[in-house]
Amino acid sequence: MNSLLVFNHHSLPFDSKEHAEDSIPEFLRICIRSQNLGLNTILVDESIDSNWFNLKLSKGYYWRDWYHQHNNDTYKDLVRAFRSIQTMQPFFSREDINKNVDLFEVEFKEEKGYSALKAASWNESPLVSFPSAVLWKKSPLLILVRTLDQDEKIHEMEKEIINLFSLEVYGKFSPVFLKERNTLLKRSHDIYSQWRNLFPYLTYCGKVQEQLLGWSASNSVLGQVLESLTALNTFCEQWNNGSIKEYTHERLRASGLNHKISGESESVRKNETLKKERIFWLPDGRKAFFENHIKLTQGYRIHFYPDPSLRTIYIGYIGKHLRL
Repeated sequence: MNSLLVFNHHSLPFDSKEHAEDSIPEFLRICIRSQNLGLNTILVDESIDSNWFNLKLSKGYYWRDWYHQHNNDTYKDLVRAFRSIQTMQPFFSREDINKNVDLFEVEFKEEKGYSALKAASWNESPLVSFPSAVLWKKSPLLILVRTLDQDEKIHEMEKEIINLFSLEVYGKFSPVFLKERNTLLKRSHDIYSQWRNLFPYLTYCGKVQEQLLGWSASNSVLGQVLESLTALNTFCEQWNNGSIKEYTHERLRASGLNHKISGESESVRKNETLKKERIFWLPDGRKAFFENHIKLTQGYRIHFYPDPSLRTIYIGYIGKHLRL
């Protein structure tokens, strides 16, 4: 897996303008949320307008028509978030050609010519499709890959490509991509430098920056940090889309947290010196008591503050157990 999400232009056009209009918001949300899975760039065919404006959605109806209609209504934030995603063209670079991509063929439904499926298979990346036809309302998609080796011998193998055509499918496969993403992240510097893409619903403050940049604990503890932050971000995503109404430890555990969690003891709460160590400044100038903490191995803790007004979670401390 790499950071690419392949746009399946074969899934256009729709049979009607109404069908296209109904499907676009969900398509945008899939692309935006995929950034959290590490899929930060959309790979598009060179025939597609890099600004998307000339993309034909249905007969006589183009992306620019939908954009101008919804750029300033309830979808404006969705549109702006989507347009901030990096795109890359063409499907196959000079480097790919040097690696013999021309000797790599993909067959789907006994037909060739589906370049988006070829690009997805070549890059080991998922597709993002519009649900315009029965053909594209299935995931994974089964393809046949043929390669030609140096001895001009043909090799065939069946492969599956994950096809993100709905938020339901996204939810089904996102744990797979999150696991692969976390496996590739080996350094605390990577977590810090990629924070915005990895954890769009979390905000770091307090001592987090210096702790990640000066990390000295084992990789196993760092892996637990990554797993815990992923669960916190998943919780916040559900909090923001309304499927979770309020913060509770139980809800957080149900979002994938595999470690113990608790608030502070009464003795810490009543001791001003100990309590002060757990108070951190928020980005907006407020101070908050980060009593909630996740208990990792080797005495490490993650202290966080769930803000119900903004439906976000602030991470203030990732380090050794604070004094008791």
